Amino acid sequence: MIVATPPKCGTTWTQALVLSLLFEKPGMDKVMNDLSVWLDPAFRDQLPIARMFEAQSHRRCIKTHTPFDGIPFDPDCTYIAVYRHPIDAHFSMRRHVANLQEDLIQDRFPDEPSASFALFLGATDREEMADGITLEAIVHHFKSFKSNIQHSNIHIFHYADMQRDLLSHTRKLASVLGLEIDDDTLVAIKDSMQFESMQANARASARQDTQRSATFKDPAAFFDSASSRKWEGKLSENDLRVFHERLAELLPENEARWLQSGGELPA
Repeated sequence: MIVATPPKCGTTWTQALVLSLLFEKPGMDKVMNDLSVWLDPAFRDQLPIARMFEAQSHRRCIKTHTPFDGIPFDPDCTYIAVYRHPIDAHFSMRRHVANLQEDLIQDRFPDEPSASFALFLGATDREEMADGITLEAIVHHFKSFKSNIQHSNIHIFHYADMQRDLLSHTRKLASVLGLEIDDDTLVAIKDSMQFESMQANARASARQDTQRSATFKDPAAFFDSASSRKWEGKLSENDLRVFHERLAELLPENEARWLQSGGELPA
């Protein structure tokens, strides 16, 4: 099982749901880092990660931010792609970068929201897209999965739909994974995946996880606020106009609308 999303689009949330369903056990986010990690970041030694996955005897759940055109296709693998309103993803990434102990890509996120938003909208150089933190990179990721949706093992979800009705999407996720789980367990898993519960677990886990504490100023803030429309009061009407114009250049209207708010995926 591969959970593939652009950054800050519900990756960790979806991983935790997948593992909780796989093991039929609520709250698997508490041990997620022992079972399912980001496979392909350039800043980590990938050999220990590969060995961890090789040693697993259960179905593996792999996290990646890589678009589909950078992932090998295996008909026996289940691919789960999740998307979010691009502006919410951008503002969540702003918070994420500010929470890092190390100065990594702070230059992409100036203090003034409009300034970082202009960078988010304007970058077209492939090197600038390497971390998936631009609008063009998010759209490319979406297109790469959407154009292959004819494969029965590729499934696309939207963060907003999961927020609106987490139980039905927990049930849908179990179905696409081929898992039969009773309703009481599904409800318990759904309840354990609420934002407040996962944030509390992240804070508790950080006390034992020295690497996480060394990475983030506040490990629980990794989950930000799980809210939408983060840009309100921070972007001007002109900022939003430029966003919609740029998105219209990258996607047809029906797909642009879906990428922002979810609902039925356009054919």
